[in-house]
Amino acid sequence: LSLSLSTLHGDLWSGNYASVDGKTAIFDPAVYYGHHEAEWGMSWCAGFGQQFWEGYRSLIPEDPGFRKRAYLYEAYHKLNHHNLFGGGYYYDAYGLLERLL
Repeated sequence: LSLSLSTLHGDLWSGNYASVDGKTAIFDPAVYYGHHEAEWGMSWCAGFGQQFWEGYRSLIPEDPGFRKRAYLYEAYHKLNHHNLFGGGYYYDAYGLLERLL
């Protein structure tokens, strides 16, 4: 696995992207540098459909092990949501982290 830093939006969910004059727009970033896969830690609340993922994967193929690392990326955001909003996010994160064992 070859890693290189990418500029990440950091908070890419359905409330932070839209269409403006027929073109995609993303806004309200929490920008940081990281592995491109980390961007998808918020995909659980982004509503990206099959067409999106097919297009994305045609440009950037899925790296081996991504599906397991995705649990960690999602757990990070679920723990952050627990800190911000409380509720069941803690248990969601706990379950995701257990999958890494």
